[in-house]
Amino acid sequence: MTWDASSVVAGWGLPAAVCAPVTWVCLVYRFREEGRLLGTLRSAACALAVVLWTSGMAALAGGLLLPHASSVPSAAVGAVVGLGLVPKSTVERPGGQAVLAVLTLGDSLLLASLSLRLRTDRAEWCQRMVSGFEDCWDLDAFADRVRAYLLQRVDVPGRSSRGRRQLRREIAERHRDVRSAAQKWITAETRVEKQCEQQARERTRDEIRQARRAFGEAEHLCVYLLELAHAHGKRSGDRQLLALKSASVASGQPVA
Repeated sequence: MTWDASSVVAGWGLPAAVCAPVTWVCLVYRFREEGRLLGTLRSAACALAVVLWTSGMAALAGGLLLPHASSVPSAAVGAVVGLGLVPKSTVERPGGQAVLAVLTLGDSLLLASLSLRLRTDRAEWCQRMVSGFEDCWDLDAFADRVRAYLLQRVDVPGRSSRGRRQLRREIAERHRDVRSAAQKWITAETRVEKQCEQQARERTRDEIRQARRAFGEAEHLCVYLLELAHAHGKRSGDRQLLALKSASVASGQPVA
């Protein structure tokens, strides 16, 4: 059997060409508010691997299956394979589930790797953003500024009124936790410093350990707040957050 160029393009190339953008849109939808697909080179490489693998499966399906089902459009094959990345509970997928499972074979491993990479990138980003504070006065000031930064970005097109209320509540709760932990550190730090001055002594190991533990708790809760900034922000906003961090360290005073 001989194939001409047009049949090869229609059978193999067209499904892959259609599948690639559909797959990307599905990835953006699937991992919305979970991470940045292009946040780092590693996450971008994982996302690209998913797109290439899925497109390859679409091309393989188009080249091998379409000759036996000529009534099925080539573009439909690519679209169906790409839509296979959407969670089952979210959309009713066209076609048989068994066939779709075969066409998306291997995607589960790649998607799991991508999900892990996105979570790791977020954790590293938050840790970098919260590092460098010497005390909870500066950390408290930064948390106040992050809260204001997030609240200014709640009302965006496409977000429902219910989603806005939930996000505002989540911002308020996480910020309150940071402030509470920071206040505990500040209260303990002030008390210990006063005692050391009155008794003319150095801090005990237990006092140092308690202070470090309180600061670590406040730092951890600030990371939890920053996760919202990473989930609902863009890379272009990172510079503004760094500027807020620098202003917090410089002032050392919480912002009302």
